[in-house]
Amino acid sequence: MDTETIRTPGAPRFRGAARRRRRLLPVSLAAAGLLTACGTQTSSGVAAVPDEATSRPSGPVAVESLTVTPPTASPTASPVCPDSGVLLRAAEADAAMGLRVQTVELVNCGKRDRTVNGHPSVQVLDADLEPLEVTVGHGTSGIATIGGFETATGPVRLKPGERAVARLVWRNTVTEGTRPAADGRYLRIAPNGDGRDWQTVPDHIDLGTTGKLGVSAWARPTASAPAEPRP
Repeated sequence: MDTETIRTPGAPRFRGAARRRRRLLPVSLAAAGLLTACGTQTSSGVAAVPDEATSRPSGPVAVESLTVTPPTASPTASPVCPDSGVLLRAAEADAAMGLRVQTVELVNCGKRDRTVNGHPSVQVLDADLEPLEVTVGHGTSGIATIGGFETATGPVRLKPGERAVARLVWRNTVTEGTRPAADGRYLRIAPNGDGRDWQTVPDHIDLGTTGKLGVSAWARPTASAPAEPRP
């Protein structure tokens, strides 16, 4: 092979191509910089991170909808059965023209039969669990005329899981400007009215300035709707 032929013609072409590459190099580097700023992929296969100032769009951008999974609510703890074997809870009060009628429920949560008899002892407490000045009487205590308010006929014997109910009645009226309105937040109840086995039940007893609460005796719950109170 003729070495002169290889050396002499090839040298000029190489030098010309090198000069052209040198002229194109700044342009190529500038173009590469622009592509990198736009978040293109580098030769190593890792996506370049776009600069915030150069990559922020000037117009509105369509955002894909996201599916957000709500946090799972914590399960509500089951009420703990007291040592007495009965559990007390208050239902929401029915209201009509300032008259309130409410049901208190007693559940035999124990493993043996329980008996309740007569009227429960009831105290009305404020938000600090302090007793309010309230006169508690049996029956409607002259607060209103309510048919069937007292339905008890004697002791109520409850098997495990069975219930008994008592009813409360009061008026939410303000008749004295100098006396602060009583706003009960809890009830303290002794099921058999003997001052034993007290339980404190969250409740809202808005007595106004009347200071009177009527309590019925324990009875078995009935399927029929309660009689409408007559103010």
